Amino acid sequence: MTSPMKLEGNLDSSCDGLEQKNEQMEIKCYRAKQEKTKMIEELNLTSGVSTDYESD
Repeated sequence: MTSPMKLEGNLDSSCDGLEQKNEQMEIKCYRAKQEKTKMIEELNLTSGVSTDYESD
């Protein structure tokens, strides 16, 4: 049978692991949002080119 202290240590380390995974996911999400914003800005710049061939 495991001692309560040992069990508590395991819970702490698994919580730390979850917190670390959560942080990594938040960073990935933030980077993905930044990349999406950048891509949208690039698309807006390229699609914003005037295609009015009628003007002199």
